[in-house]
Amino acid sequence: MSEPTVTSPLKVTYCRDDSPESATASVVIRFGAASSVECLPERIEIQVGLQPLGRDTEWLECWSLPDGAACETGEVGALTYLRSGGCLIGCWFHALDATTDPEPLTERAYQEILAGCQALGFEHLVRVWNYFPAINEPVAEQERYRGFCSGRARVFESIPEYERNLPAATAIGTHADGLLIYFIATQEAAARIENPRQVSAYRYPRQYGPRSPSFARASLWQSGPESAELFISGTASIVGHESRHAGDLEAQIDESLRNIGVLLEQAATHHPVGVEGPKALSMLKVYLRHAKDAPAAERHLRTRLGHDVPCLLLHGDICREELLVEIEGLYSEHRPEPLASP
Repeated sequence: MSEPTVTSPLKVTYCRDDSPESATASVVIRFGAASSVECLPERIEIQVGLQPLGRDTEWLECWSLPDGAACETGEVGALTYLRSGGCLIGCWFHALDATTDPEPLTERAYQEILAGCQALGFEHLVRVWNYFPAINEPVAEQERYRGFCSGRARVFESIPEYERNLPAATAIGTHADGLLIYFIATQEAAARIENPRQVSAYRYPRQYGPRSPSFARASLWQSGPESAELFISGTASIVGHESRHAGDLEAQIDESLRNIGVLLEQAATHHPVGVEGPKALSMLKVYLRHAKDAPAAERHLRTRLGHDVPCLLLHGDICREELLVEIEGLYSEHRPEPLASP
């Protein structure tokens, strides 16, 4: 007897523009010179202002719902959304140049995102991506990333026990104008996973800014009785709360992968997933501060991971100036039998 088909509420893949996946995907994320979002019937198209690097510069990121799954798209203010039975996918975009303080706009963005999620029936943010220009430049007497963190934290801190409900997240500096935030939200809370090698980002000491970054190191979304998605936040060469291996690209990649490996161990130890290491990841996204580092980064990643993990390389600024690389990942697990309860 054949095994039953296991489906996930959301399938994420890299593909090319002329592929069948691109034609049928409910969300298509493109990378290039500008940031924007477009709402179409039953489809959202997001453009991230980061240039692709390496051998796979024509890749898109495609998010597909199961065949026959009903969905609706719409707009609420600056928030564009696609709602399906299993999740809410949203994108918030507003003009922001490289000289304006991002703090007030970020606070407004997260207020509107959380209000929109609640109104649409999906109260729990699972995974968030944040992109805006000149992330390391000073404005209003502080680094722009610190202003962004303050605006975001002010909203999250208004939620009771907010630390238990923080999403996995990435924040990267673009070379294009606009504050672009897109996310996945669900009706049930995901499991939050932290890294014992690192101080939790929301507990960083004050030397990193007036308010700590508000995100979890990873989120595990059990999207069905047989399915789980582990979203790994943007991960860098940080041990404790301190950056390591300044100026050494390969060592920073190794330290980032070591941190990802520990997150996978934590997920497998405390939750019902069977991932055994970074080579089992479904996909990686790698942000490089310097475009010239792409060939060396690609070679080193393949040495460490082999050729089975799809890796998309993008040219973007990292939240700390001494960091050359940041890596995020996704692990999807689908079984013909139900996962055990955590």
